[in-house]
Amino acid sequence: MRKKTLSAFLGLVLGASTILGSIGANPVPVSAGTDGITDSECTTTGTAEPASDEVVPDANQYKYQKDELAAFCHFGPNTFNEIEWGEHYGNKAPNEIFTLKDNFDADTLVSTLKNAGFKKIIVTAKHHDGFCIWPSAYTDYDAEAAGYKGDILEEISTACTNYNMDMGLYLSPWDIHEPSYGYYDANGKPTSKENDVKDYNEYYNNQLEEILGNPKYGNNGHFVEVWMDGAKGSGANAQDYEFTKWFDTIQKHQGKQADKDADCMLFGAQAYTTVRWIGNEDGVAFEDTWAKSNVNYDNNTIDSNGSTPYSKGYENGNKWTVPECDGRITSGWFWGTNKCTPKTVAQLANMYFDSVGHNATMLLNVPPNNKGTVDQPILNRITEFGQNVEESFRTNLAKAEGTTIVASDVRGNDAAFKPGNVVDGNDATYWTTNDGTTSGSLTIKWNTAKKFDVVSFEEAIQKGQHINSYKVEYKASDDAQWQTLKSGVTVGAKRLVRTAPVSATQVKITVGTTDGKVPMLSEVGVYKASEGFQLAGAAPEGMVTTSVNDTNSFTFSTGWNPQTGSQYINGQNTWSDRADANFTYEFHGTKVYLMGTTDPGHGAADVYIDNQLVKTINTHAESRSTGAKIFVSDDLEDGDHTLKLVAKTNAAIGVEAAYVINNGGVGMIELEDSAYTMNEESSLDVKIKRVGGTKGTITAKIQPNPGSAIQDDFNTELAPVVTLNEGEAEVTVEAAETRRNTNMTGDRVFSIELTEKTPDNAIIGFNSSARITIKDADGITKEKLKTLITQSPDEAQENLYMEEGWSAYAEALEAAKAVAENEEATEATIRNAYIALENAKNALVAREKYTETDRFKFPWKPGTSANLEAEFATELNNSNDEDSDKDWPMQIADNNDASNGKFVTDMAFKDVLKYAYHAKKAGTYHVVMRYRSGSAENEKNGIKITEADGKIAEKIVVVDPTKNNGNVVFGTVEFDIEVTTPGDGMISITAPNTNKGPGIDYFIISPLEVPVDSFEITATAGEGGTITAEGLAEGKVAVPEDESATFTITPNAGYEIADVKVDGASVGKKTAYTFDHVDRTHTIEATFAFTNYTAENPFVFPGEKGVTKTLEAEHATELINSNDSDSDPDWPLTITSEDWASNGKFLNCMAYKDYAKYAYTAAVPGTYTVTGTYRAGALNKLAISEADNKIEAAQVDCPSTKEGNALTVKTFTLDIKVTTAGAGTLILTAPDTNKAPQLDKLDIVLKRTADEADLTELEAVLKTARDKLAEVNAYTPVSRGELETAVNAAQEVYDKAGVTQDEVNTAKANVEAKIAALVRKADKTALSNAINLAIVKTTQEDKYTAESRDALKKVIAVAAAVVNDENATQEMVDAQTAAVKAAEAKLVAIKVPVNKSGLETLVYQAKETVKETETYTVESLQALQAAIDAAQDVLDDENATQETVDAQTSAINAAMDALVKKPVVDKTELKKAVDAAKEFASSEENKEKYTEDSWKTLEDAMKAAQDVLDKPEATQKEVDDALTALTEAKENLKTKEPSVEKPGKAELEETVNDAKAFVGGLENPEMYTEESLNALNEAIESAEIVLASETATQDEIDAAMQRVKVARRNLTPKKPAVDTKTLEDEVAKARELVKDTATYTQESLKALQAAIDAAQKVLDDADAAQENVDKQTEAVKAAMKALVKIKVPAVTDKLKDAVREAEELVKDTEKYSEESRNALTDAIALAQEVLEDTNATQETVDKALEAVNAAKEALVEVGNLRNVVDEAAKLTGETNKYTEDSVKALQAAIDEAKKVLGNPKATKDEVATALNAVNKAKEELKVKEADKKDEEPKKEEPKKEEPKKDPTNENINNGSTNGGTNNGTSNTGSGNNGSTNTSSGTTTVSGNNNSVKAAKTGDTTNVVGLVVLCLAAGVVMVMVKKKRVH
Repeated sequence: MRKKTLSAFLGLVLGASTILGSIGANPVPVSAGTDGITDSECTTTGTAEPASDEVVPDANQYKYQKDELAAFCHFGPNTFNEIEWGEHYGNKAPNEIFTLKDNFDADTLVSTLKNAGFKKIIVTAKHHDGFCIWPSAYTDYDAEAAGYKGDILEEISTACTNYNMDMGLYLSPWDIHEPSYGYYDANGKPTSKENDVKDYNEYYNNQLEEILGNPKYGNNGHFVEVWMDGAKGSGANAQDYEFTKWFDTIQKHQGKQADKDADCMLFGAQAYTTVRWIGNEDGVAFEDTWAKSNVNYDNNTIDSNGSTPYSKGYENGNKWTVPECDGRITSGWFWGTNKCTPKTVAQLANMYFDSVGHNATMLLNVPPNNKGTVDQPILNRITEFGQNVEESFRTNLAKAEGTTIVASDVRGNDAAFKPGNVVDGNDATYWTTNDGTTSGSLTIKWNTAKKFDVVSFEEAIQKGQHINSYKVEYKASDDAQWQTLKSGVTVGAKRLVRTAPVSATQVKITVGTTDGKVPMLSEVGVYKASEGFQLAGAAPEGMVTTSVNDTNSFTFSTGWNPQTGSQYINGQNTWSDRADANFTYEFHGTKVYLMGTTDPGHGAADVYIDNQLVKTINTHAESRSTGAKIFVSDDLEDGDHTLKLVAKTNAAIGVEAAYVINNGGVGMIELEDSAYTMNEESSLDVKIKRVGGTKGTITAKIQPNPGSAIQDDFNTELAPVVTLNEGEAEVTVEAAETRRNTNMTGDRVFSIELTEKTPDNAIIGFNSSARITIKDADGITKEKLKTLITQSPDEAQENLYMEEGWSAYAEALEAAKAVAENEEATEATIRNAYIALENAKNALVAREKYTETDRFKFPWKPGTSANLEAEFATELNNSNDEDSDKDWPMQIADNNDASNGKFVTDMAFKDVLKYAYHAKKAGTYHVVMRYRSGSAENEKNGIKITEADGKIAEKIVVVDPTKNNGNVVFGTVEFDIEVTTPGDGMISITAPNTNKGPGIDYFIISPLEVPVDSFEITATAGEGGTITAEGLAEGKVAVPEDESATFTITPNAGYEIADVKVDGASVGKKTAYTFDHVDRTHTIEATFAFTNYTAENPFVFPGEKGVTKTLEAEHATELINSNDSDSDPDWPLTITSEDWASNGKFLNCMAYKDYAKYAYTAAVPGTYTVTGTYRAGALNKLAISEADNKIEAAQVDCPSTKEGNALTVKTFTLDIKVTTAGAGTLILTAPDTNKAPQLDKLDIVLKRTADEADLTELEAVLKTARDKLAEVNAYTPVSRGELETAVNAAQEVYDKAGVTQDEVNTAKANVEAKIAALVRKADKTALSNAINLAIVKTTQEDKYTAESRDALKKVIAVAAAVVNDENATQEMVDAQTAAVKAAEAKLVAIKVPVNKSGLETLVYQAKETVKETETYTVESLQALQAAIDAAQDVLDDENATQETVDAQTSAINAAMDALVKKPVVDKTELKKAVDAAKEFASSEENKEKYTEDSWKTLEDAMKAAQDVLDKPEATQKEVDDALTALTEAKENLKTKEPSVEKPGKAELEETVNDAKAFVGGLENPEMYTEESLNALNEAIESAEIVLASETATQDEIDAAMQRVKVARRNLTPKKPAVDTKTLEDEVAKARELVKDTATYTQESLKALQAAIDAAQKVLDDADAAQENVDKQTEAVKAAMKALVKIKVPAVTDKLKDAVREAEELVKDTEKYSEESRNALTDAIALAQEVLEDTNATQETVDKALEAVNAAKEALVEVGNLRNVVDEAAKLTGETNKYTEDSVKALQAAIDEAKKVLGNPKATKDEVATALNAVNKAKEELKVKEADKKDEEPKKEEPKKEEPKKDPTNENINNGSTNGGTNNGTSNTGSGNNGSTNTSSGTTTVSGNNNSVKAAKTGDTTNVVGLVVLCLAAGVVMVMVKKKRVH
């Protein structure tokens, strides 16, 4: 707009001009003016500036408001998923939601914005989804984790730095993905803030540090704004933000603390906010916006005067907050295929003028697409927008030549405040007034008229914002009147006034402020906008617009007056105040709109289309409006047409333009309304209308646009496509969908707009967009409801609205009144009532007139009446006859005293009012007419009422004048009329004679004598309830015609309504039914059904045995749901309907603390058997009790009934004991946190009365005891015998007749005691396995110390004794098992030394080599350095193995071998020579000594030498040549011819003195060779002779000087002597050893060879230092010492085979028990360790083999038992087939078998016992008597298990002598570890067999023999136990 600099008080200078800047900053030519003060009159200086406000912007805020334009960049996962909020990504991986891999085009984005005039870009680094576009160290939810190869934030920062674009950072505080967001305990459960385990505030702060503290981010490391979006999803977990901590971090890096000019601006920062949200997302600000808010730092709150949809700010706010208008160039914040169409330039212009022009900044979102680029159409639109801004504000007409600027007042007439300051392009200067002058004006005068349409003026906001009124006026010519362009309140940073183009010679801007302040303007401009930025006419794009000054289309008669003004369309208007004045307008198209002026003084006109009268229009209005539609035609045929308008009266008619639809009949579409109201969580159907033709198909998209309502308030993704096919004129679509926002937000707004139409020539009409208000459901209170009721129409106003919708409204109003009066009304009830009333009110349609489809209805019911408003006439016909009064046509006029503000006046003879009506009944009706009459007494007014077909008898009424003190007022007259024929008709009212009719307000009509009928309704109620109604007697009630009758249906306790039938047809289960408008007889009948037990109607227990009573679970008296956290409140207890239940219903979702209660009565105390029918998806439980303990509490397990994926139906059985007869409450619940099953019913049978003994428990105990006794080898004989005795005694009690309960209880207790006293034989399998494994480790002499192995042997001996002890208890066995393992764990490993000497030598050598950077290439030295680093890590690692050391030795050798030499180029001497020459040449004195040519030769040689130094690839020859050339050039310098003949010796003398000083200063002359030092001394002596000679020539002098210099340069240092004898001797020894490849390992020999090679290099180096020689000597010695001898490995083939077979066995997790598999796993691990040990002995390998085979033999097979159990379990469900007792027996066997299966330590005997028991119980299943005749149970023969041959033990079992895998059997008898081998081969006794036997049978008698034998032989097997793998 102008080239601007920041004001001096900010201390900043903006280096770059915006494209909005004007060209140059030349002073404005200001001419002499009049009637005010001009620049030339401002001659004083030194006047004090006015005081600044307390609230002013800081440097960043000031710059932002002057920069005006900023861009937003939203890019992230939402881009790729085409949504706005990433709330539903769940656990998707980053690469699933973000697919860009590289090539984000930041440069094009930033450069395009920069070139378009944007000064800042705010980057969305993290949106609400929590995804980071930079590689964050604090989360793996970022672009890097998604596979992006760069850093998008850094790439944008680099582009901003390159183009000097300010940067802002958007870092969303709300983070959906981050686990620390919200408050959660260690288990991830929601908790309080105090118990939160992860700190989100720290996480967010870390990310702030990560970005703001890193100089690679931002514009040259700087951010000027941080955006903390306040969005927080509805229902998101609570999270308080530590804003002050965050703010400190921001300012530490980006504010004054970081030496910035001002603190970083903060958006959304509560009290710390410096940039505020404007209140909507449309990018527009309130017309009068203040840049100040009120903040409270103590409460950390901000009040910016928010009022939907704007934050307006406060005039007297206490903090400056930049109003920022965020809007989008497309319809979404994130890019999407359906939201990528850019807004038009016109739309962007509106955004610009309504943001920047309203004292705000424009923040425009420009979204990159899913390729990381910006769509070209969007880039083009940005460029086009920038060009229009530049073009519009390029030329400031206020600076044009010949301009005069006159001020009404100038402060002190001081030049510092002159009026010309406002056009000097400098924001720091301004015009202002004297103190006390609160209002002033600037007038811009031109010598010729200028055409313009934009006026711009800016307040000097560096001093604050306090202008609170402005007015812009213009004069079309100097002698014309002032006309107002615009007036308003605020100015601020910029006020833009845009209007239709006007031409003027003067523009005046008047501004005012409050007392104590003065107005100050810094800049003023007058501009002609570009075509794209011009204020568009009111016509939609695509319509033809014709202004009234177009004489080709408009033809006016005489009497019309042209007029111009910015308030008119295109600035043109034509008006007339003559009757019969007319004009024609010719056009081509299908529909025409006539635009003009409505006004209180304007009148009526007739409109003709193609010579046909189509409408009489009335342009009268309460207030003036320009640019209004005064006529809209119907749709026309596509073609040429002529519109003619004829004024009917002398009242004015004003017309401005005509709009025409001319697109071949395609037509125009638009929304039906421009504003809608919605409730939360609702949808909106919108009607789209099509006018001007329906040819072809039109489509358009309805695009939602956020305002103050954002994504959390409505569905931003809903963008339906509207389609109207050929011939369709309207369609209704769901256009919007709101969400439930539980926060109290106040009402919020968003908009919808029609976009993207097809075909191209289709038109989107006047209502192209609509604003939608979402009513805040949480802000509705009872007071608001009462206010709404008060503001809503009451019953008396029914006549003002169309009949459609009134009934629903009346119901909603009554309901709302009831809620408002209800003290107990809940918030939800109030909210619902409010919403219902508001919706119904909005649905009302105000009546304009009665029509044949909306007739006035005569009231006929007694006591009713109806108002007929006179202005609602169906027809208002004026007569043009001479005996009428055509000059005063009858009309509808406004009058505040009229009931509806209007009445009919000026009725003359033959003028007729007509009203369409309906009279249901004939009869006499009474009428009260309200009227006004100013007639004379002798010329009274009157009316005549008729009906065309005589349906109403003619009635003439003469009325008296109604005057009060000479004023005409309203009065009333009453009369009767007779309706003779019912039905539809048309009332006509006219003046009865040439006297006029009165002015009529309304008629009140009520029935006087109208007959009414009565009808009878008959009511009937079935069993279980009643039916009642007012007046009902003996089942009948009489109802007057059209009245209503309401019947109430009430079920009795425990019943519900089954059905209600009206006139024989079902109307459903209704508690009330109303007959409305009764006009015939009716019947109503109610039936009832039982629902639940009650105290009056309880469940009755059976009173005798053999009788079953069924309690249906759904008939609960009461259901109680718990909301406790340890219950399950999300799944409330309920009744559910499904077919599987007996009655179609069941009890569902019962959790812990949920209760179902049943009223009951039980006549007989006793035990009842309850059989429940249920379903369960897992193990459930059910508990039964009674409220007063009249039934003993009991509970039952309900196993899962799931088969596959389906639930089956099963039953459970339990006994309950009723202790007290009578009534009670049965309670069902889930006994613990397990759930109860889905319960269908309980079948209840009396099992035993309270007097009978209960044998059930004794019977169960006896069965348990007998099952125990069946386990033959499981228990000790003594404990077993005692149990047998107790069982026999108890059986006698069981069989005894008349036994008492005490006897039963005693016998049961005795048996239970003996069961508890059973002593199980100890299981020694684990101990045997532990001993076997430990023995292996006692053999590994080279791995463990002798002391630790001896200790282990002692423990093994003790453990073996316990194995052989038949009386050992399980506790003793377990203790010894633990002891063996503990002793094994205490084995002390022998540390194997690792030889690192060879590697150390190589590392030393390599480190020396890597320094030779001049010898080898960089790449090969880098590879060697990497090998050195890796080798050094191994040397530093105390736990490094020899293998690792050897590998690193090889790596360094390889790297050394791979070194690549580079050509050696030594530039040292050349560098010295160049430096010396430069110093020499820098002396002007030296330069003057020598000839110009020789000096030039020296300079050229210096430059050439420097070029060689700078050349990286220079060869040594080039270096040497350059040195020679430079040296010779210096030596060959020729002195200038002296002015005298005597040669000059000064330089020679200086050279000699320097050389002598050098030689004399040597501390050790021996450091140089004698020859070179003598040569220097001789040169010095020769030079001294020349110096002494009086006759020496110049050549002799120069030669002497040259000789000294050369001799000094050739001094040669001596080399020290080095002793290499010792190294040579050691190398010779090493060369002999390295040949012995049979004795030493290859790796250790290789290390020795490396040491030899390194030593030889030192020996070959003539310059080698003694230190290097000595180090290599030690390295060779160390490498020889580190030689490792080769060992012979043990044979491991058999062990490997055994391990492979064992690994296959252990994989079968179903076949073998867990404990036995674990033992085998341990043996495998032990064997693997032995196999991996290259030092293991043959003995150790053999012992490991024995351990594996022993563990294999000890495997306990459980798979067969599991299969048998699963099969048996299926039989237990067949309760209808088998007897209860036999099924219970089978279930008991199954339960015991499951215990065995669940015991990981189960023995083979226990498994076998359980298997036999289940098979036996299956065989003993008994078929019920009823089924025996059909089916006998088939007894299955138990399957004979074929003993499976264990491949590891086959030869042991058959005694084979072929030595296969017999683990100790050998034909030679060797290596068998204790076996004996007979010559016959028929008997093989393996040392392994005893342990195998022990594992199988528990007989461990002979194990001790094996142990003792092993220990006696001194065999020790050593193994590190691996972690067991399950």
